[in-house]
Amino acid sequence: MSAQTSATGGVEPGKAKAGASPSWGLGLLIVIGVGLAYGLAYSFLRLSLSDNLPQDDVTSNVLTQTLALGYVPRQPPLYEWLLWSVQQITGPTLPSFLLIKYGLLTATVAFLYLAATRIFRTWGYAVLAGLSPLLLFQFAWNLHEGVTHSMVLTCLVAASLWAVMRITEHGRGWDYLLFGLIVGLGLISKWGFAGFLLLLFIAAMLQPSLRSRIVTPSFLFSLGAVAVVSAPVVYWLIVGQHDLVALYGKAVAPKAHHDRLHATLIGLGLSIYAPLGFLFPLDVILPVLFPASVPKAWADIKRAVAPSEWKGIEPDWPLLILHITMGGFLLLMLGALLTGASHYLERYMHPFFLLTPLWMLSAVERTENAARKAKVLGIVLAASLLIVFPIRARDLMQAMGPHCNKCRVATPYAGLAAALKARGFEDGTIIALSRHDAGNLRRFFPKARVVCLDRPNYGPPARPADYASEAIVLWRPGQGEKLPEAAEGELERLKANANGAPERVLVPWKPYPGTGPARDWAWMLLVAQSVGGAH
Repeated sequence: MSAQTSATGGVEPGKAKAGASPSWGLGLLIVIGVGLAYGLAYSFLRLSLSDNLPQDDVTSNVLTQTLALGYVPRQPPLYEWLLWSVQQITGPTLPSFLLIKYGLLTATVAFLYLAATRIFRTWGYAVLAGLSPLLLFQFAWNLHEGVTHSMVLTCLVAASLWAVMRITEHGRGWDYLLFGLIVGLGLISKWGFAGFLLLLFIAAMLQPSLRSRIVTPSFLFSLGAVAVVSAPVVYWLIVGQHDLVALYGKAVAPKAHHDRLHATLIGLGLSIYAPLGFLFPLDVILPVLFPASVPKAWADIKRAVAPSEWKGIEPDWPLLILHITMGGFLLLMLGALLTGASHYLERYMHPFFLLTPLWMLSAVERTENAARKAKVLGIVLAASLLIVFPIRARDLMQAMGPHCNKCRVATPYAGLAAALKARGFEDGTIIALSRHDAGNLRRFFPKARVVCLDRPNYGPPARPADYASEAIVLWRPGQGEKLPEAAEGELERLKANANGAPERVLVPWKPYPGTGPARDWAWMLLVAQSVGGAH
């Protein structure tokens, strides 16, 4: 083992850069370049086919009509704050979401790379570690039509590891402040970040070399920064009397009240399956292509449960990541055993297992012919990017075609907006029973007040002009021909009277690429006018 490396293959702080510069700088440019090119390619693909907002985006587009301390208890507000800021320039359109999503992805791979330079001996493995999310299904596929708050969390998980490394290297007050700022932002990005923070802290405290460098009087700077950044959201939680414990039970342990034993068994099974599913296909690629890494990984696991092996002079970063990974499995199992948690999905595993590929790759680097294996894995990564893109394009075109399933990207919202404008509607109130209708119509009526009666069941406060403006209620024919009861209360608050009976609006649609038969999309529409204004 080199004098510059730890027992698990990590690099002593500062040594890698001193011996390999300027290659480390080149590696950073590579991962940022790949991240930007990746985002541009998928943004161009998406915008060339449809401007419609996907499932998660429509909810945020409804919420960001106003800037608030908080919106809904289910998610903290950092993502909506970012989105609101960007939309002051772009408007409430799809490009605002794409800019944030792929910008955060690029920042994530950059932070992972910066952390990896403290772990790997060569910049080639550091580059692969930085780009490792692109070999995970949740990023290579699911990312493109979902993921909002989780993308912010992902970036801040990677940034947290990098910030901890800076503390151990320099220990300046600025480094502690930076770590506190990142952690504070993480806590208001998604509630699951608290689980990652707990695991990070425990894993760091297990190593005396980390414990002595982190737990110092300067750590008060970190705690102060966390308190300042998170204070607005904490205030909102207290004033709004939001119960996060009840929210946990509803979101993560929904079956515990009905059949606790059954829920626990499901949770225990998913506590193994969901992490492995999150790491797929990388957790299959590495042992299949490089079987010699398996004994290395097993030796690491045995070291991870032997306290006598944790007392190195320098921080052992692969060991830290392995402890976080093992802690993630344990935390999920404890959740199932103690609370009946069973709603463990792969898309919720980001805070616990995002960093795991760095440890997995460190095991590969410690095998024979490591340089050749890095080239092989680089080819696999490049091939996967080239193969997945046309498959993704075909999937999108299928979603725009006559045989689409949910057809969310195909819904002709531009035609619906044109029909509303033809009836004279511009900037009154839109009351929609579907969050997809609400979020997408806001793209065409950025000055309108949009009320969503579906999840998140949100509408901004009425403006004085809304009491003298037109209001429209929109729903699907499958929800009935009459005005839905849920909309009646909103019309009463606006003191608005219906101008007539509900009408059916038909919007013609031609499937992509125009080879299928045309069809009509139907909505039910009721137009109402406030008694305070003239029609």
